[in-house]
Amino acid sequence: MNKLRDKLSRFMYGRYGTDQFNFFLIICALIVDFLGMIISNGIVMIVADALLVFVIFRSFSKNINKRAMENRGYLEKTAGIRRTFSAMKKNSQDKEHRYYVCPHCHQLVRVPRGRGKLTITCPSCGTQFDRKS
Repeated sequence: MNKLRDKLSRFMYGRYGTDQFNFFLIICALIVDFLGMIISNGIVMIVADALLVFVIFRSFSKNINKRAMENRGYLEKTAGIRRTFSAMKKNSQDKEHRYYVCPHCHQLVRVPRGRGKLTITCPSCGTQFDRKS
């Protein structure tokens, strides 16, 4: 088993591997594949296969800078959505505080629960917004 791991490690040396953009593409491919099975359309299945081939290409690519730039672009475009989901997750876990996303700079702001309607000042940009805690 160690020999196989060593061979795989040597093969992947200098290659990009996986990142958040690859995980997103895999999820998209699975969704498109599932839709293709439901509507039984071969073209949709080909699109799902093309997405998976692109994921494999990105993982084995030796052009690390270009793959990192693609991932950085994906992370920049989805930053707002990821912050919103992060606030929702923290709101469900933390029973003493509420988490809001600043409407101006999208900074995550924590306020105490049970204080009624508050005027929240963002510590990052100073924008004030009203929310119920």
